[in-house]
Amino acid sequence: MDKIKQLYLINSKINNFKFKIMIRITTILMMLAFTFVGYSQQEVVQDFESSPSVAGFEGLASAQIIADPTTGNNGNVFELVTNTGGNPWQGAEVNLADESVLDLTSDITISVDVYSTVAFSPMVKVESSQGAAAAANTQDHTGSGWETLTYNFNTGSDGTATADGIYTKVVFFPNRASDDAGWNTPPIDATVLFDNIVGVKTALGDEPVGNPPSTAAPTPPAREASSVISLFSNAYTNINVTEWSAPWDSAEIEDVVIDGDDTKKITFGGFLGVDFAANAFDATDMTHFHMDYWTDETDLDGKVFNPKWSNHMDGNGETNAYDLNNPIPSGSTGQWVSLDIPLTDFTPVNGADRSAFAQFLITSNLVGDAYVDNIYLHDNTTLSSDTFNQAEFKTYPNPTSDVWNVQTTENIQTIEIFNTVGKLVKEVTVNGNQAEINSADLSTGIYFARISNEFDQTKTIKLIKK
Repeated sequence: MDKIKQLYLINSKINNFKFKIMIRITTILMMLAFTFVGYSQQEVVQDFESSPSVAGFEGLASAQIIADPTTGNNGNVFELVTNTGGNPWQGAEVNLADESVLDLTSDITISVDVYSTVAFSPMVKVESSQGAAAAANTQDHTGSGWETLTYNFNTGSDGTATADGIYTKVVFFPNRASDDAGWNTPPIDATVLFDNIVGVKTALGDEPVGNPPSTAAPTPPAREASSVISLFSNAYTNINVTEWSAPWDSAEIEDVVIDGDDTKKITFGGFLGVDFAANAFDATDMTHFHMDYWTDETDLDGKVFNPKWSNHMDGNGETNAYDLNNPIPSGSTGQWVSLDIPLTDFTPVNGADRSAFAQFLITSNLVGDAYVDNIYLHDNTTLSSDTFNQAEFKTYPNPTSDVWNVQTTENIQTIEIFNTVGKLVKEVTVNGNQAEINSADLSTGIYFARISNEFDQTKTIKLIKK
């Protein structure tokens, strides 16, 4: 009996041990399953073997893809050479291919292989053409050769947001201060290499389609030419702008026509940069700033649309600036918002000189598209009367299958006909208060006629072709 009892006890212990082992194995398998289900696996998103589109900016000496010059055997790498005479925020961008972009929705970290023989603190910024807010993070490199740095985009470096969305561009800034509070001055003197951007990879699908405005921005008042300096408006003569989306910005811009009116559509990744340094102007005599903007984003809590004027005295880059913190009003979804405010409402940065405005920027954390129009400075004076805007217009027959006759109480110079997608399909030169528009070469449908006089005043009417 004692032997039987001993065998029974031994068998019970063995069974108990087996049960515990099974519990542990089951727990491990569940944890592994949770890991693979709950988190997407990271992989190489860009290794620079496919020669992606890259560009340096703000005075960087060089940005190019080269064969690895070190003993790292990394194949091709991205080489940045700094310039001590360039702007402190100099850097270079990498545009990711549509089939290999970053998904920073749940896992908001990436890793990058970085080579340097000089200790420095490279900042990496991710930007999006899909409406996600830009995010940045700074990490330290010891200068000991190849190191793998991990970037977590929840720190808001350089005033950015926490990453959340699909990102199509990675930007490297080699001259960030080690405390992440600004930039090294003067910039460091170094040649650094980047390779193997690793993160959660996805392919770019169809871009989200927003709802554009159905009506044009409000028509500005008539002003003398000397009373206004316009970047963009059909109401005034605009200065020559070199680039509406400069290489150093993080936005995309498109020319569209809304209700017969030229408009700019902006897809933000953080900020838009408009460069007209080749035609910098003296804004000393201007007293007010005007801009109309529109968004269909419904969640406007904490959203901003901040304009900035960058002044470049003697053509030496930004010497001072005018910033405006402009929260988007709640309840303005789907409506044109008109800013018309004194320049004294802006915050001067590093001085109040306005003798050489050379760049204009808009910073925004909007997720969807935005539309802007009528961006100009003025001295707060208008013509005594805008008779053209108040003039009577008569169009007949409308609809027509032949011609439209246009009559008004004021002289007309030009009539431009646009279709519903904003394409200019016909232009008529007029010198009088009546005109005939032949519709024989136009398809059946709706058109918009923009009528202009000699003072660049405009009025838009709708035409229907039967």
